[in-house]
Amino acid sequence: MLLHKLKKRKKALQERMRHPSSSVAEEASSQQPINLDFSRILNGDKRKNPFSKNNSEQNKKVKLQSAPVDESNDHTLFALLKLPAKTEKPPQDVDTEKLSTFSNLLQKFTAEHTVVTKVKENKYKHLTIDWALKTKLRLMSTKPFPWTSKLKASEEASGITGFVRCLDTTSSSLDTSPRARFHQTCLYWQHPHLPWVSLYPRSSGRVAATSFMATNEEVKRGLMTEWTESFRSLFQLVRALHCPYFYVLSNTFSVLFIASGVCGAAEPRALVAPTTRGLRHALRQEDVEFTMPLRPENKKKLNTSDEERGKNSSFDSCYDTMDDGRTNDQNCSGDEDDPDEFLSQMGLETAELRKINNAQARVSHTAESSVDRSAESLVVVSGADAQALFNFLLNCKSLVAGSGPLAGVPPTLLAPTAFHGGTLQALKVKENIINSENNRYYSIELRGPILPTTVHTLFNVLKNSTTSQFSATFAHLQPTLAFTWAASKLAEESSKDNEQNQFTKAFNKENLSDCGISDEMLQLFCSSDPGSIKSVDSVKYNSEDDTYTW
Repeated sequence: MLLHKLKKRKKALQERMRHPSSSVAEEASSQQPINLDFSRILNGDKRKNPFSKNNSEQNKKVKLQSAPVDESNDHTLFALLKLPAKTEKPPQDVDTEKLSTFSNLLQKFTAEHTVVTKVKENKYKHLTIDWALKTKLRLMSTKPFPWTSKLKASEEASGITGFVRCLDTTSSSLDTSPRARFHQTCLYWQHPHLPWVSLYPRSSGRVAATSFMATNEEVKRGLMTEWTESFRSLFQLVRALHCPYFYVLSNTFSVLFIASGVCGAAEPRALVAPTTRGLRHALRQEDVEFTMPLRPENKKKLNTSDEERGKNSSFDSCYDTMDDGRTNDQNCSGDEDDPDEFLSQMGLETAELRKINNAQARVSHTAESSVDRSAESLVVVSGADAQALFNFLLNCKSLVAGSGPLAGVPPTLLAPTAFHGGTLQALKVKENIINSENNRYYSIELRGPILPTTVHTLFNVLKNSTTSQFSATFAHLQPTLAFTWAASKLAEESSKDNEQNQFTKAFNKENLSDCGISDEMLQLFCSSDPGSIKSVDSVKYNSEDDTYTW
């Protein structure tokens, strides 16, 4: 308002400056004549007090009579909208919902212009497969769960025996109580196991209590020897189809080994994420062929160095396309002239040529490193190259950190089945009761390396032991999220194979019958349907129609 008044005065001043004669005439005409009659003062009449009570009451009456708009909400609204006012009804006949008050009009306007978006929930009969490792799982239900963290001796023994021997407790003589079955789902195999160091996730080692390992060569050599034997045992179990999968977690990257037949694959596979340009270069030097299914389309045509392309023109260098193979063959055969020789003939010196080559190498290295340490840098190794990757990891010196809290500690091995040197571990269970909005919820929290088969087994136990609805939320290990995305893409490619591979898939699926998981779960894990592999953050079970929503 102050700015408005200031602008108004400024405009008036400008008008006076433009038309001085007219402004003086207007001021003269606007001035009223002064009353010079002093007879009232000479006669002794008293001046009226403007602050007296009678005058203030009279002024109020005059103002009320001259007020053009009533102060009520309805009349004010009609006056502002310049509408004729309605006749007032008796109080008992007034319907406040039909009055044209400001609140009613606002509600009517918002009701007419509000867009109601209905989110359609897709229901599924089977739980999806998520190959990403979880660090925490929380179960929520309105009714208490049929188990507690305190177990009897028979329940703990039955759970351990059923897990180690891969037995179905429903068809055996073991304890079939919900507590025993729940304890069986919370077990897993791990190597190495150092009680004073947290090896999952690998980045959580905050206590520098392993400094003596970095300086003691005998301890480092002993840990590495035992780890090599455990790693070899797990890889042989996967090749023999007695273990469906296992994880290798190092400080810089993670590896998922999958047996043939799982996800519809006709041969064993290994997924490595995240990777760097240096790691991919080391794999090429060891003749480990790989693909990058998650790489962006706009980076497929980027070329690598001439040295790498000259090794094998048919080799997928992860940034060359099939169309570039013809160019690579020409370069390898030497039919075309050497560009350096051509430029030297044009008069360029050797120093200038070296600068040009260094600039080109720098550009190619930068382009290849643009996906480093991201989900797009995931590499997939299939078939016989999985054996080459196994040999590469055994001899990889950077697999073990040389400094830091995990110095000298080999990578963590996680598997759902027993292997040489594996330590039987259990997830940490915590129970809580949460009160929210006058409602009581029962919660169970699981912490630790939660494997994909653990989630499915846990939900099967919940379905058979409770009749109420429940939900689960997950906390993922971030680097392993790319495993699910790549597995879904690989399953989509595998489903497009010809009928010749169908016999191989069925044969591998039949051989996986002794891998330690149930037949129903095996049917799901061996499916090549890409829709059955998804990354989920939360899952809800509907007990009424026995379906899942995520």
